[in-house]
Amino acid sequence: MYRSKRKKETNEYLYKCTFFTKDPNSVWPLLMETNMIEWKHVISFEGIDCLFMDVIQEAARCRNATLELDGKLSYIMVLENPSDMPSQRTDIASRISHLDLSHAELVNRTWKFGGDDTGLRFVENAIQNFPNCCLLDEAGNPVSWILSYPYCALGLLYTVPEHRRKGYAKILVTTFVKTLQDLGYPVYCHIEKTNSASYTLFKKLGFKEVPGCTMMWLLSKPDTFST
Repeated sequence: MYRSKRKKETNEYLYKCTFFTKDPNSVWPLLMETNMIEWKHVISFEGIDCLFMDVIQEAARCRNATLELDGKLSYIMVLENPSDMPSQRTDIASRISHLDLSHAELVNRTWKFGGDDTGLRFVENAIQNFPNCCLLDEAGNPVSWILSYPYCALGLLYTVPEHRRKGYAKILVTTFVKTLQDLGYPVYCHIEKTNSASYTLFKKLGFKEVPGCTMMWLLSKPDTFST
């Protein structure tokens, strides 16, 4: 289970929570019988299998919290054989690098869930604490990049418009997979069900959709919470 928190202007806390389990019977005790879930605060449940919707709803009801979907449903796609990835292009290998904090504003500005101070803090945390990869132009500016979420999934893949259709996204994913493999990280991503372009890209690179698995993002607010 992954959990973090950040302070909101309302003096309430927003907890980010993710859990993985192969035992459905373990979810109820996790939600109700441990001190891991701070139901008195705002909680963002991230990347949770839809199979657990009913049990989370019931737990929220018992804890006097309101639950709502926060974002779109997503496939989970896994790369089972990283060794099967395409070989790297040697002509631009010298331009593959890593993002640093000076690039956080650019990433936040182009991220569909960013654009504000909350997004900027998220991006800064991701750059500082988790693997990332980018491709630089001739002047040394990032033109394409990919990061990883705190729960290890690949994400925030983006190429600036004037550099699209050059195969940069494919190059970055291929490079990043090798990095994650060397670090011992799992290699997987969430793809929104409406994002056919990303689904096609990752499928061509060997990622496979996990059958019968749909991921969701939920926001839980205590009934006493007011914005």
